[in-house]
Amino acid sequence: MSSQRQPTKMPAAIFLDSGGVINDNKLRAPQWVRYLGEFLPTTVLGGTAEIWGQANQQSFKTFFVRWEDYMIQATELAAKAQAEAEAEAQTQTIGNDSSDTKSRNVYWIFERIQLLAWIKAMIKAAADKVPGLVERVIPGMTDDDLFELARSAHLYAIARVKADFPGAVETIRVLGRPQKERGAEANSKDRPFKLYTSSGDSLEDLEYILGALEVLDCFDGLYGSDRVQCLKRSPLFYERIFADVGIRVRNRDVTSKEGEEEEEEEEEEEEVVVVDDSIKALKWARARGARTVLISDKEDVDLSLECYGHIDYQLKALADLPALLESWRMQLEP
Repeated sequence: MSSQRQPTKMPAAIFLDSGGVINDNKLRAPQWVRYLGEFLPTTVLGGTAEIWGQANQQSFKTFFVRWEDYMIQATELAAKAQAEAEAEAQTQTIGNDSSDTKSRNVYWIFERIQLLAWIKAMIKAAADKVPGLVERVIPGMTDDDLFELARSAHLYAIARVKADFPGAVETIRVLGRPQKERGAEANSKDRPFKLYTSSGDSLEDLEYILGALEVLDCFDGLYGSDRVQCLKRSPLFYERIFADVGIRVRNRDVTSKEGEEEEEEEEEEEEVVVVDDSIKALKWARARGARTVLISDKEDVDLSLECYGHIDYQLKALADLPALLESWRMQLEP
């Protein structure tokens, strides 16, 4: 536990990351290869499961080295597309805007960039093993065709992969409880907290992932980068999510001129908890007033160090979160 002061109220909402918190990325990888091997040979690309599995392994490291570059490129293209759309809107008749918002959503621009890079790297790696692939198949395909094929392969895999950490599904059901079991409490303001995602994935991906785990109805809302039109790479990501949920997050760092906390403001604001395996992401969440929980089964981070001052708690797994919340409740009860 860090040196940050203890909570003064139970959280109004809990936000969970997907990969690294709910799902074990190490378990996802081999399943991903298997399902790509099932899907890609049924497409115009042909080949075999073994060929595409090897191609994925060969291109994987090179592809992810440029991940941050793809994000920067997408951010710049989205800003340009938004500016052009706003300029065009000024010349159009009100109510006659037929522009495609998806084409200027930074997540979908990023998705197109990275999936095209991935499928092209795969094709290059498999070229000498699939007869006619480069000579006959690829020349007849546009980037749109390749993107749709890559996106279909992506969705095929994530709808089938099951790589949840031990106890993660049970914990989600305890924290969120399926809507069918909530009864009259479903929309009640008396519920102790609500459960959301705060993931870099898209809303569609999250629906597939959580649907496969049969916990989709435990969440009050799903937040991915496309829904808030912001990649998960700055405090703006959490600011937009909290604003959309309608939660006024308490700022734990604001003090009065006399150095005392503003108690009146505290009464109007709410505690939220962000659970993530990324130290950077938690720093961004903390900058927007969230209480932060790091999920890591590696050696304990020294939370007393200033460089980790934005992390309030470290847990080995999501399954440990209910016990942490219960310890809060016991501390807060008179």
